[in-house]
Amino acid sequence: MKTQFLSIFAAVTVTCPITALAEVTVEPAGMKVVWKSLKDEFDGFKTYNSAEGVYVTFAVRGGEKSIIQFDKKKSKATIKDGDKDLGGEFGFWNKTSKDGKTMRIEVKTDQLPTGGSGTLKLAGSLVLTMASKTETVTSGPREFKKDDKLTFTDDFSCVVKSIEKPKHGDNELEVTFKWDRDIPELAAVRFYDEAGKLIESKAGSWSSMGGFGKRTVSKSYLLKKKSAILKVEMDLWSDAEKVTIPMDMIVGVNAGK
Repeated sequence: MKTQFLSIFAAVTVTCPITALAEVTVEPAGMKVVWKSLKDEFDGFKTYNSAEGVYVTFAVRGGEKSIIQFDKKKSKATIKDGDKDLGGEFGFWNKTSKDGKTMRIEVKTDQLPTGGSGTLKLAGSLVLTMASKTETVTSGPREFKKDDKLTFTDDFSCVVKSIEKPKHGDNELEVTFKWDRDIPELAAVRFYDEAGKLIESKAGSWSSMGGFGKRTVSKSYLLKKKSAILKVEMDLWSDAEKVTIPMDMIVGVNAGK
C-alpha cells in the first residue's frame, strides 16, 4: 500500500547582502500531492483540478523592502524524496501582494514521492529584484499625441503608442506607452489634467515581446476623465537591486515540530 501524507513546513530566514534592512523570510503556505487525477473516471474533472504530482507553495516576505520582480528563468527549484530528485519547476500563479511586501510562489513536479521517508526536501534559489525607495519624475504638462516621445530620466524614456477613447467600459481616455526594455523599477503612474488636478486612473492591459536580446513592453492606463493637456508623473524605484535567495526546506509531518 502506498503511504500518503500531508506536510508541514519549517520557515526559513535568509539574510541577504544588500542592506541592514534586507532580511527576507521564506514561509510555508501550502502543499498538495495528487496521486490519481481521476480525469477519465470523472469526465475530465481532475482531483483538485490538478494533474498527478507534488505542488508546494510558499511565501517570500521582503521585510521593509518591496519585491518588485521574480526572475523565474534564473531561479531554480527541485523537490527531493531522500536521494531521489523529483525535479521541479515554478508554476504560473506566482503573485505579489498589493503592498509588494509578500510574494506567493509555487513549485511543482509531476514525479510522485514513494512516501517511505515521510519527508521531502525543497532546495534551490530565488532571484528577486527588491527595493524600498522611489523617485518621482514627470513629463508635461502638454498635449500628448501618438508617437510622441516622453523622456523621464537619462536612462528611461517611452513612446505614446496610442491615446484614444477605450472601446469598452465607462473610462474617457486610454493612454498606452511603449518602451524597449523591461523596467521593474516602475512603481506607479499618475495623470493630471490642464488645471493640475489628479485624474482617477488605473492600469489596463500590458504585453511584453522579446527575442535576439531585444524586448518591447506596452502598457495601457485607463483614465476616468479626458483632458487635452496632460502631465504624466511616474514613481521609479531608486534603489532596485537584484538578490539571490537560497532555499533549503524540509517538508514533512514532523518538520514543524
